[in-house]
Amino acid sequence: MAKFNKYIQIGKPSANMPADEAAMIKVLEKYPDVVGVLEDVGLPGLDWLMKNAPERIVECGIAEANAAVIAGALAAEGFRPFVMGFIFSGVGRAYNQIRQSILVDHFNVKLLCRDFWGEMGVSHLAVEGIASLRTLPNLVVINAADFVETEKAYLAMADYIGPVFFKMEGQPSLRIYNEDYPFEIGKAYTIKDGKDATIIATGYMVTQAIRAIDILEKEGLDVGIIDMSTLKPLDEEAIIKAAEQTRAIVTAEVSSVIGGLGEGVAAVLAENAPAALVRVGIEDEFGQSALTGTEPDGLQILFGMRPEDIVVAVKESIAKRDKFKLKK
Repeated sequence: MAKFNKYIQIGKPSANMPADEAAMIKVLEKYPDVVGVLEDVGLPGLDWLMKNAPERIVECGIAEANAAVIAGALAAEGFRPFVMGFIFSGVGRAYNQIRQSILVDHFNVKLLCRDFWGEMGVSHLAVEGIASLRTLPNLVVINAADFVETEKAYLAMADYIGPVFFKMEGQPSLRIYNEDYPFEIGKAYTIKDGKDATIIATGYMVTQAIRAIDILEKEGLDVGIIDMSTLKPLDEEAIIKAAEQTRAIVTAEVSSVIGGLGEGVAAVLAENAPAALVRVGIEDEFGQSALTGTEPDGLQILFGMRPEDIVVAVKESIAKRDKFKLKK
């Protein structure tokens, strides 16, 4: 059985949406200046707002660019807007407005967005969303791994003064952390140390990495896991330390490997600590519709994002390391 580090409490899979709801209510109660800016898709904690503070709701309808501009204006007046949308629309249709009306002036706006995984097909699965956001100045990007980290991330981004994008996960994740876990924006957490290789994962793929560890251990490989919950700024210190320890790195993300976590890690390695790298994620292609929510998941098979695929990637990274004689 894998030996995990402090704060780890592996449990059964559960949806993160209840954590979004519970965390948002805590945020609404703590900060009277929080305003919900909606894009016809609701908001975690909306029932609480409608009952207790309906004046703190701004419904923009299917007008995502307008919502971004309104959120920027509200932040300019001292409010703390939380904008709820989908990545394909809330980001895709409002990219320029997010850039011009929120980020240029570093306004205190929080963007909550989720992807549709499988059920809506190519139009609604914006695999390029994280990559496009990581290029924008002044923006923090977060992708939590389980419901405990989700709740703590909500509270942390509410406390943080400045723009934050939070990717909401649609797939049920394992419980990973206990309630004492100290989430911090910009800091990765090492779930498990390893001698042979390190998996650096984000969001739902942390669950897949933990499942992969069970397979790898049976094959005699001691592999570590890092939860890179903040995708911008990356925790470069954690990446460098892992590279120096194992020289074999695998990244895993539910997004495009082009411009995403994988390329971010690759840049850190190239500049600081050379290591063999294999990226697990979506290649240079659009999303698709497929049977999901079952075993096996059609999109996980299509994009090579199952635990078994991570196992193959780990072995490839070790083989690369040995081929190029990168010393641990």
